[in-house]
Amino acid sequence: MILAQHIQAIQVPLGYSHWRPPAVVDDGLANWNMDDLPNPNATSHLVFETVNSLLQHWPNTRMRNGHTIVPGNIPKGTLLYHGTRQNELPPGPEWTATDPEHSVLFCGGESGEGCWLFTLATTRPLKVVYFDGSSAAKVEYGPLDAQDLIAWGTSRPWWTFEEIQRIRDLCKWGQDYGVDGFVR
Repeated sequence: MILAQHIQAIQVPLGYSHWRPPAVVDDGLANWNMDDLPNPNATSHLVFETVNSLLQHWPNTRMRNGHTIVPGNIPKGTLLYHGTRQNELPPGPEWTATDPEHSVLFCGGESGEGCWLFTLATTRPLKVVYFDGSSAAKVEYGPLDAQDLIAWGTSRPWWTFEEIQRIRDLCKWGQDYGVDGFVR
C-alpha cells in the first residue's frame, strides 16, 4: 500500500488561442507561458464552484459556512409548508419549507399535542434573498454568519437559536429593498 504524504490539486487550463483582433490593447496574454502551473493558492475557480452548487444539498453540506448571498424569485403558485404545534398561522414572520417532510419536523411538542402542517401557496412572485451553505443549521461559528452580518452587522455565534429575532431583523433589513423573504 502506498500512501501519499502530500497531495496538491491545482487547476490547469486546457488551452488558449493567441488570436485577437488587431485593435485590442496588449493584455500580456500573448506571452502567457502554458508550461507555468497556476498558483496553488488561487481561488478564482471557487466562484464557479459556488454558482454550480447553489440550491444543491451535498455541496452546501460539505461547505457549510456559506458566503454567497443571491437575489432570487419564487414564482406565483409555489407551495410552501409550515409545521407547528399551534392550530393557527403564525402572527408574524416565520420560516417555511419547500417540502412537507421538512416542515413536519418542526411540529415538536409533547406526544399527543398534535401537529399542524399548513400548506401555503404564493399568490404573487416573491423577491427573495438566498443564503448558501447550510445556512439554516444551528451550529456556532459559520453557517449563520452571512445572515447575522445582514441582520446585525456582525456575527453573533451566541445567538445561534435566536431564530425569531433573526427573521424579524432580516425582514426589517429587507423592507428597504422590497425583499419578501429569505431562502436558506
